Amino acid sequence: MFVVMKKILLILLCLPIIGFAQYSNYYNVNANINKNVNVSGTVNKNVNVSGRVTTTQNINTIDYGQLALANAEKEKNRLANIKYADEKQRLIAIEIAEDPVKAYDYGFPNTWKAKTSKLAKGFGFRKFVFKHQIPHKSLFTKLEGYNYQNISDNSIITEIEIKTPFYIDGYSKKQKKEMSGFLEYFKQLLNLGPEEFTKDNNGWKEGEKNESGNYLHKKDINKIKIYGRNGFSSTNIYENDYEYVIKDNYYAVYDGIVFWAGVRYKGDKDEVTFEDLEGRRHYLKRLCNQIISTGSFYDYKKY
Repeated sequence: MFVVMKKILLILLCLPIIGFAQYSNYYNVNANINKNVNVSGTVNKNVNVSGRVTTTQNINTIDYGQLALANAEKEKNRLANIKYADEKQRLIAIEIAEDPVKAYDYGFPNTWKAKTSKLAKGFGFRKFVFKHQIPHKSLFTKLEGYNYQNISDNSIITEIEIKTPFYIDGYSKKQKKEMSGFLEYFKQLLNLGPEEFTKDNNGWKEGEKNESGNYLHKKDINKIKIYGRNGFSSTNIYENDYEYVIKDNYYAVYDGIVFWAGVRYKGDKDEVTFEDLEGRRHYLKRLCNQIISTGSFYDYKKY
């Protein structure tokens, strides 16, 4: 009887892991746990690496500094195989690989002066000036608009999305009708404010799928600067059928104007892990934050 009860108990303890198997874990850790493991998911001590353990929680013992150093070394190796116009450019690229924030210093400013209503009205203004720093080309490639992309040697894609601020009340009735879905989303930002809006996360909660089929493992809220304005960032760590993703969304509101930007780290589930993404994010985060925080929007006139 005791043996039967023991087997039943083991089955019941395994059910949460089996039920979550339809999703990949926040981290997959190769380990054979000998003792003192809390069933809630916290590993206390004495973990010997050899097998595979399932967990849906972040593992706080990850050495992000070492992950960043590993990414720096990989970038240096990648850049070493590139041909440069002169020795100066090669040395700059190596310096940037060692400290990605240098990509900001060696980048150049991009200034958009929308001084006519024809250009500015698409964002609800009569005129404005929008400026940000473009990262050095050795680290990020410019895509369409104000989007920049880096692809690591293990195929992690990092995308910086610099979005032009807009003024909802300045849109015409025709524009509001054409952009109704987009504007409804951001009206919530204006109604709730950046902090509550990021906490609400559009109703997307940890342990749930959204309408797009993305499963949210974890979210985090932080204070940030966006284009010189005080705001908040929402970090969503999620996966779908094909990719692991960490997405940082930046929001601020000033004078009724919506300020927004984003950074996405993603990779194919067959090629990378969440830990790989975390390492890449830790390596590039200071650069991305500096580009977004130091952007500026000024000399604007509303409708």
